Amino acid sequence: MTNAPVPSRSLLFLLVALTALGEVSTQLIIPGLGAIEQALAAPTGSALMALSAFVAAFGLGQLLFGPLSDRIGRRPVLIGGLVLYVLATLSMLLVHDIHQFIAARVLQGLGACAALVLARTVVRDVWKAEAGPALALTMIGMLYAIVVAPMVGGLLIKLFDWHAPILLALAIGSVVLLLALLFFRESNHYLDPKAAHWRTLGGQYLDLLKGRQYRAFAVALACTYGAMFAVIAGSSAVFINLLGFSSLEYGINFGLIVSMLIVGSTYTRRNIMRLGPQRIVAMGVTMVAIGGVSALVIYALFGLSVLGLDIPIALVTLGGGLVLPGSVTGGVMPNAHRAGLAAGLMGFAQMFGATCSGMLLSQLRDGSAAPMIIIQACFAVAAFVAFHLLRQRQAKGLSYT
Repeated sequence: MTNAPVPSRSLLFLLVALTALGEVSTQLIIPGLGAIEQALAAPTGSALMALSAFVAAFGLGQLLFGPLSDRIGRRPVLIGGLVLYVLATLSMLLVHDIHQFIAARVLQGLGACAALVLARTVVRDVWKAEAGPALALTMIGMLYAIVVAPMVGGLLIKLFDWHAPILLALAIGSVVLLLALLFFRESNHYLDPKAAHWRTLGGQYLDLLKGRQYRAFAVALACTYGAMFAVIAGSSAVFINLLGFSSLEYGINFGLIVSMLIVGSTYTRRNIMRLGPQRIVAMGVTMVAIGGVSALVIYALFGLSVLGLDIPIALVTLGGGLVLPGSVTGGVMPNAHRAGLAAGLMGFAQMFGATCSGMLLSQLRDGSAAPMIIIQACFAVAAFVAFHLLRQRQAKGLSYT
């Protein structure tokens, strides 16, 4: 009999690294978007398309990789995705124009999404009914990446050039691949031969979406991450071009703002079994909405300022620290028999929100901070309204058994 993985610190560390890989790939290069455009002789704003292309691939891939892992196993899908990630990141160092760079980012996004969806699915396989706190803990890795990577990326670009953060992403991806090859054992011992079949996959997703509560969590996750991504994609231009920050100063400031994600996710990990994911997410979308609207009101009344952005965005990210792990927990845990499918659709929802936000930002950008602030506020309010319209009011929590 094959030995199944057991809950351990080493497995948890690997899952944290897998969850963080996608954000590492994005956050490291954000301080250098302008430098990439200059080096590749690309039009201003075209690097945003590379971000949006990565996010779109990251989301769409999860619709396939999650259920595929239900069918053929977690290990082959994970290893294949990590190999693709390493090769795509290497190709980013060899491009000659922005179109090649965007194509490489698409492939990198597909590889990184396999890491994320498999990490979430393996948590459900191994920790079973106690997976809630473990799932929230793995997401803290992703949130640390959002906090630390822009600082590191800004420093590397200041000391070297735009290739340096990509080299670091390549090194990180290679180490994670090696760890997965050496230490990860298959966790899915009940393969479903019907999973990921093109004739039935759409119906399986529709069946999943019939659950009102699942829809509530998915929409809250999509809109919350859409609000956050407006800042992720647009803040470098605002802080560097309009507020006069250097790439290093921007990285430090951005890292401090989004450190509230870790505060929120830590609270979620400690309280989700007691409060349940619905109450956690309800608290989170409230904070997100207040932060998004506050940023818009402050900008409209007083104009652009560092504190006028930092404080409201910090509240949005604090709420995001509750919504992201809370929504994924509430959506995946009740679906043990199709954990890959449920995790894949949740991941797609998250990246769909980011893709819509990024595309709106690229189309509406006018050289001011207004598009970023307005888009953040709209997505933040949508998260609050949609979750409260869709949620099951009689449910105080969810059973994970």
